[in-house]
Amino acid sequence: MAVSASDLNILLNTFIGDSSTDRISAAERLAFHTEATFWLLEELGNEHMVDSYDLSFVNGVHQYKITSAVADLLVGADLRQPEEDHYMSFTRKSSRELAEELGNAQITRSWAIDRYDGDSYLMVSHKTPNPSFQIATFDTLTADGGGSTWTVDAATSDATNATADSIEFKQGSGCLNYDLDVSQDGTNRGTVYNDYTTTLDLSQHEDLSSFIFRVYIPDVTYTTSYTLTWSSDASGTPGGLTNYWSASVTTAANGTAFVNGWNRIKVDWPDATMTGTPDASVIQYLQIDVNYGASQGDDTDYRIDDMYITKPETLKFHYVSAYLGVDTNGTDINAFTATTDVPFFSGVYDSYKHVVAHKAASLAFYSLRLRDEALVEETEAFRALNRYRKNFESGKTREEKSFKVAGVNLANTRARFNRR
Repeated sequence: MAVSASDLNILLNTFIGDSSTDRISAAERLAFHTEATFWLLEELGNEHMVDSYDLSFVNGVHQYKITSAVADLLVGADLRQPEEDHYMSFTRKSSRELAEELGNAQITRSWAIDRYDGDSYLMVSHKTPNPSFQIATFDTLTADGGGSTWTVDAATSDATNATADSIEFKQGSGCLNYDLDVSQDGTNRGTVYNDYTTTLDLSQHEDLSSFIFRVYIPDVTYTTSYTLTWSSDASGTPGGLTNYWSASVTTAANGTAFVNGWNRIKVDWPDATMTGTPDASVIQYLQIDVNYGASQGDDTDYRIDDMYITKPETLKFHYVSAYLGVDTNGTDINAFTATTDVPFFSGVYDSYKHVVAHKAASLAFYSLRLRDEALVEETEAFRALNRYRKNFESGKTREEKSFKVAGVNLANTRARFNRR
């Protein structure tokens, strides 16, 4: 049988002994049901509340911004790796513990949820078995492509003064360093390129893999994007290619905005635009552009280091959804605003309506300063909760104790009424 917010109201009215809106308005009743249902979500975590998200994991990138992709994240449940037709679970750790391990280069097949600055991040310590291939080390200007030279495009871009930097780098023994002279060409772009003497066979990565590399931005204020171009044309030069792939990114590999200093960049081959008929088995030209706004000034010490290509591995992230239910149009909601709204447990575990209504009654009584009545209803809510907790399997693992849903004062509510 389907349960709606109207059915919750019927129980609430019974528990508080009042169906009028003299003391408690219709809007307040819906607000109490909202907070009570969030409380149930946080406390119980049954399997039918668990949703999933496919994470495209690549070696070397251990933090993924999931604020938009998993906007309904309440708490994490599990991270699983497909192994033939079975799934292998990762170990759940605190974000602090995992950050320390990653800082010490310890790969432990584990995961954590990190939340800061209003965003959510999935942290993963893992090394995928999928193939990876080193594209460029940038240790010296001639370290890559069979001894060919990394060169700045001083004719059609603002890049100038390419050098090998053995002081500030991320991998190997050095990185590529170059400057910007914005009056040199005025294209709002700084370009470096390499016409490889030795070709790269990337055919097993075509339309599947991601290019990963590091860039150092001295001042990120006007930086807008990075563009990677790869081509099978021989003796390629900027602007002279006829057969190539090209793709731009506007954020760092983990989904965050570019920052001053080192950034890891991820360019996905499936997102690239193909021009002409390039051959992935004989790649012999690479080009990297930093793009910026018209207000960009001259600057020094842009850097590039450690480029490789790797095939992503899909990991299945399971989490408890923060959506309370749906409206009459079937749209997910995070607050009840109409008596026709349907809670998440409707048609699955209809008995939860008693837990929610008792909790809502305790909130209603507390709002009226009827403390004893509030405590009685809180006790009834926990009794019902514990009864169902035994009967229904949980799919939730705990996060930090300080976590709560924004705008819902679960901690204060529990502190007022907790009599377990």
